[in-house]
Amino acid sequence: MSDTILTQPPQARADFDHVSDAMLYDIARHTASVLSSILLTRKNTAADDAERDHWAARRRLVKQQVRALDADDRAGLIAQDEVWRLEKLALTGTE
Repeated sequence: MSDTILTQPPQARADFDHVSDAMLYDIARHTASVLSSILLTRKNTAADDAERDHWAARRRLVKQQVRALDADDRAGLIAQDEVWRLEKLALTGTE
């Protein structure tokens, strides 16, 4: 038995073995775009300026991360996409 406490059920990881680097780049950009729209909605519906600033800053960071994506770094693309996917899951509870 594991000592790890799962806060969410385990998620199946995408199998990118047969996906080209160019497609991985597009997938990561799409995931970032979806996350960015969620963050924008959070910013626009924030209750106060502090919360609005928080979501705006988080969205700016995602945009910086997108600009820093290296289309030739396969492992980096997969890792960044996973981070964004998990953040989207944490914010919305859905894939």
